[in-house]
This record gives sequence, C-alpha cells and structure tokens, in this order.
Amino acid sequence: MTPSPFKLALSVDVDEWFHSRRWVDGHQGRDIPDLAATCRRLYGQDRPAGEVIGPTLALLDLFGRYHCRCTFFLLGEVAEWYPQLVVAIAERGHEIACHGMHHVDMTILGPDRFARDLARARDLLASLTGAPPVGFRGPNLVFEPWATAVLEDLGFVYDSTVCASRSIGGKYKGWANAPTHPYRPSYDTIATPGDARLVELPIPAFPVLKLAAGSGIMTRVIGFRWTMTALTHAIRSGHTVFYFHPWEVGPRPHPRGHRLRNAVFLRHTGEWMMGAVERLLQRFHDRIVPARTLAEEAIDAQAAARSSVSAPAMRAQGVERVISPGP
Repeated sequence: MTPSPFKLALSVDVDEWFHSRRWVDGHQGRDIPDLAATCRRLYGQDRPAGEVIGPTLALLDLFGRYHCRCTFFLLGEVAEWYPQLVVAIAERGHEIACHGMHHVDMTILGPDRFARDLARARDLLASLTGAPPVGFRGPNLVFEPWATAVLEDLGFVYDSTVCASRSIGGKYKGWANAPTHPYRPSYDTIATPGDARLVELPIPAFPVLKLAAGSGIMTRVIGFRWTMTALTHAIRSGHTVFYFHPWEVGPRPHPRGHRLRNAVFLRHTGEWMMGAVERLLQRFHDRIVPARTLAEEAIDAQAAARSSVSAPAMRAQGVERVISPGP
C-alpha cells in the first residue's frame, strides 16, 4: 500500500495554566482580565513565576529527539515575560506563530482593539525572531467573521482556529460542517469555504460523531485512543492539525473554582500527557511539519489548479506563493 502523503501540523499554544480560565474557573470569556491582579492573587507579584518555561524546554528536547519541527503559537504577553524562551524556540528551528496579545476572546475585544493588540503581538514576536509571524490561532478557539480581513491586512497568511466539531460548552457554534482539511474561508464565516486570501488549517473532530478531538484537552479527558482515531482518520484524506499546551505536560496546576470541573479539566496532566505526546511523535514523526508548510501547500495547490490563468492574473488574485521558506 502506498503511504499517505498527508502531513500533521503538531502545534503548541504557549499559555500559562491560568490562561485557560475559560474552562478552569467557569469564566466564559466575559471580560478582559486584570493580569497584574491575577498574578498578585496567584503568585504575590505582578507577573507569573515562570511555570511555563520548564515544560516548554522539555518539549523542545522531546521534539529534538524525534527531529520534528513544530509550530508554537505564542501570546504577546508570554513573549514579554519570557523573551529568551521565544528565542530558544526559534533557534531550535520551530515556527513562531501568534496567539494574540492576551488570552481573551476576540468577541470581547472587538475589531479595533483586536487589530491593535494583534499588531503589537506580531511586532513583538518579529523583534525577537527577526521575522513577523504568518500564522494565528484565536485564544479559546474563538473566531469572529470580521477577523479574517484584519488578519489579512496585518500580513497573516493562515489561521488555525476552526475545530470541525459540534458545539461543546458554547464553543464551535456553527462549525460542525466545516471542512476538515486546509481551505480558504468565506469572509462571512470562517467555517465555510470562500474567496478569502487567508488559509484555514482546521483542527479535526472525531469522525461521524463530530466532537472535538485534535487537542490535548480532549486527549487527556477522553483518552489517547480518541485522539489517535481522529488523527489517523483525518490524515488518510488530507493534512491535519493537533495542538496542546506546555502546562498540560508539566506539574498539575492548583486553580480555584469548581472542584469537579477542575478535576475533569486537569485529568492526566503531567507525565501521562507527556507520554501521550511522545506516542504521537512515534506514530507520526515522519509526517510532522510546521503549520506554515500546510498553508504553503494549500497556496501552491490553488496556484496549480489555476495553471491556465496567466501569471499576471494569478498575482492579481493573490494565489502565488506568499510565504518565504522558514527555518
């Protein structure tokens, strides 16, 4: 049997554990948090204690052993707190992508604040790595239709926010029928193919059931087989994506809030999850590429499909290769 030519973009959202407050303490993205107040409450100081550093460095070592290049979606505020961590990730040959400035639903920010914050995060990451990021993932996997044009205006080439899942806990509304492989979205809705220049790299759901599967959270809560089944199914017919967080492979956090919700949400953090990531590397190591590679291939495939169009017309339509080779 001929091996599948399709690839897996293994990605890491570099958040501190408290950035997951949307699930951990029941806040459903209703407000913009006061980070200094949050850190004083948790750490007795105005900034975090660096809990994300150790797990991220451990992941860099793990990826290095399997010779894999992955994508790290970084918050601007994390880059401000730990600039050397951003540099270390880039120096290992991994793609630096953007996760916004703060871990806040863009719904709350609105178009103007979102654009200002995103530009700030983009410029900060560029100053640390020497090149602006071309990829974006929305915090909490929330995406508003107006964000597509904002991302394009700021030079972003791809997004990886959509999860082709039925709605869970108020998330993924209207996304159950989204494409499961890279596509260009509509300006009206990110989950429908259209004529945007932006490329969407969707996160897979479990087949038939259409419930989220391509994330560390679902791996830990439901089980490794759930994720492996979804990824194996998805990669048979196209490129796919998996993401998780450094805090998931580190020491178990101790958040406040509802005890049962915390127990479920934090199930299998630490060594179990690190082992699950390594099992994914063992299974897919020869297919793992940075997310930008999938976006490049989507752009090239569209250009090839329009090969009968003259080169000037192609450039006018924005279908030429627009991403320079990365590390």
